[in-house]
Amino acid sequence: MKIRKVLIVDDDQITREQIAIELKRHYCDTFLAANGAEGMEIFIKEDISILFLDVNLPDINGLDFLKQIKAAKPTCEVIMITGFGSEEIAIQSLRRGAIDYLEKPVNFDTLAAAFGRALEKISQNEDMVYKNTVLVIDDDESARILLKRFLDKEDYEVFIAASGPEGLEIIEKNKIDVLITDINLGEMNGIEVLQQAKKFHPDIEGIVITGQKDEALAIESLRAGASDYINKPINLDELLISLQKAVENITLNRTRLYRTRELKISSEIMSKMNEELERRIEDRSRELSQTQAQLFQTSKLATLGEMSAGLAHEINQPLGGIALICTNMKKFIERGKSSDSMILKDIADIEKSITRITRVINHMRTFARQDALKFISVDVVETINSALTLMGEQLRLHEVEVVQDFDNDIPKIIGEPFQIEQVWINLISNARDSMDEKGMKIQDGRIPFSGAYQKKLTIKVACDAARENLQIFFTDTGMGISDEKKKKIFEPFFTTKEVGKGSGLGLSITYGIIESHLGKIEAQGPEGEGVTFVISFPLNKKEQDFTGGGSK
Repeated sequence: MKIRKVLIVDDDQITREQIAIELKRHYCDTFLAANGAEGMEIFIKEDISILFLDVNLPDINGLDFLKQIKAAKPTCEVIMITGFGSEEIAIQSLRRGAIDYLEKPVNFDTLAAAFGRALEKISQNEDMVYKNTVLVIDDDESARILLKRFLDKEDYEVFIAASGPEGLEIIEKNKIDVLITDINLGEMNGIEVLQQAKKFHPDIEGIVITGQKDEALAIESLRAGASDYINKPINLDELLISLQKAVENITLNRTRLYRTRELKISSEIMSKMNEELERRIEDRSRELSQTQAQLFQTSKLATLGEMSAGLAHEINQPLGGIALICTNMKKFIERGKSSDSMILKDIADIEKSITRITRVINHMRTFARQDALKFISVDVVETINSALTLMGEQLRLHEVEVVQDFDNDIPKIIGEPFQIEQVWINLISNARDSMDEKGMKIQDGRIPFSGAYQKKLTIKVACDAARENLQIFFTDTGMGISDEKKKKIFEPFFTTKEVGKGSGLGLSITYGIIESHLGKIEAQGPEGEGVTFVISFPLNKKEQDFTGGGSK
């Protein structure tokens, strides 16, 4: 039987020595190294077949050492040794060419399975047939010699022993596949030897031989773990059949053990690959979400810049009222005509104006703040009114008439209120610009138009017939959109405005917000006669329905 050379590289002396002790009975020469430098020196000098390699070495990373070994000798089978909790590194090793891995503290059953798989693969690559080992224990010397000669001819590797203790010593030092033992051995009978051998190595198959035709002994032997029971005088053909059956059991059990180990490792690799894929998807999704959030925030800040005139009006109007009240109060006090009731009334009016200013400023600050999305119960009409409060002065300055047509008893939806408000602001801004453009073209004579051109924005809110969706209609009297452009208006950076007058992100952001609310948006109406944006939000949804966003 060919002697394999095995190298164990681990900076932990106990681990090295214990693995070496376990491998002694596997017909291999073991070499020990405490670091990568020592290990590489031995590897270059000796014809190493199997390498046990610690992941964490004092002078080199185990994965780098594995790479060097596989580059120098691809046929060398490597079994990695990892600390507890280093499973991910072990999986990386397997993907880089290691055949198996062991976790510290090393489990000897797992060690046997890993080593057996390595030997199996080496034998397959070398196209070698494994010779099974047999131990014959009999106190009759002639019987021992006869059986050894017979089994040698049958191509078994045969060991012989005259007593139970001698046989157990051989089992301890050598890898024995099948134990053939006489039942009467003097101080220690064959059944006791088999039981003790099974304690040492449960994978040993046993065949018990006796000169007594005793059925009770046969049953006791089988209960002790024997695969068969043969009477003397031994029928060699019967023994050979029994031995072949025992070898088949060994092969079957080892194959099952190796394939189970392979399945476990393959499953772990697939699991780690799936985890890595999921992590990459999460990273990409997080990056996309961050980009979308940044775009949304940029859009909000741009909107606040555009709304500066309206905000100034909303703040200046109550400030003017406060200034007027203070002037009048001062005059009445100077003339001695003030009274407590007048002062209290003036203070109450000032408080109302301050409350109005505070509400506008707080709304503006909250709208501009970059917060995590919070889907809650939202009153859509309230968000439209908030948007009109911020955009109202701009619409007045651009001479846009706003018509509100809200049904009674409008149900609430689940959504993020400031994102929904951003949708309305984007649509209001687009409607304003479209109507301004049409007004300029009518004025310049580029568009024939009879009568006075009326800029009008109509906002309608109603439930559909089945009350499954809340629908919002934004209708303007602007330029309208061609059928061809309707297919592109929600794409990023597409704009119908002149160069320098639009980023092409407003409707794209709007689309993304509505999509994340599981809603839909579409543009309707013929070119040249204004456009109606129809937005639909689902009703009867819960907050948890929106944790993953929507779909187109």
